[in-house]
Amino acid sequence: MSTPKGQQKREFILERAKDLFIQKGYAATSMEDLVHFTGISKGSIYYHFENKEDLFFRLIEKNSLEWESQWREKEKNYGTFSEKIYGITDHYVSDFQNPLIKISEEFFLSQPQRAEDFRNDLLQLVRRPRAIYEEIFTEAAKVEAFSIDSPRELAIIFSGLLDGLGTIYYEYSETECKKFYHASVTCLLNGMLKK
Repeated sequence: MSTPKGQQKREFILERAKDLFIQKGYAATSMEDLVHFTGISKGSIYYHFENKEDLFFRLIEKNSLEWESQWREKEKNYGTFSEKIYGITDHYVSDFQNPLIKISEEFFLSQPQRAEDFRNDLLQLVRRPRAIYEEIFTEAAKVEAFSIDSPRELAIIFSGLLDGLGTIYYEYSETECKKFYHASVTCLLNGMLKK
């Protein structure tokens, strides 16, 4: 169990490592770079994190929890299912500006041969937003206007829709991306409306 001082040091390492990963990328950042950039000894970094992969994974895990927390605050402003589904879509698109997104892609692509436990941890991280989507669709299933047989399946489809459109952020501004995402959500909603 970590002490408050130990937790502070761990958070400091994560924050400094985030800055370094953003500057250099995942592959180009070494443990020696992390030692130099953080001013923390290698032994101390290894005390808090098993290796570079673990450190970066904990960084994106922290980022994911922050994204979820920010959504929970925004969610309070939406009353209807439609407002929530467009709201979570905008929240998703706004995260494109997060510099960790591109580095996370590099990290995930470098992990195909990792151990089963590590792959399961990565999958748990990927599934977190789906749980939020499922909550929204479960609420919507209670509304007569929408035909939702399986909120879980719809959450997976919705996640695929959001993730699949993700490559457009290389081509379009955030405002333009939101327009494409809104159009796709409208198509999804029209398909869900009871005839």
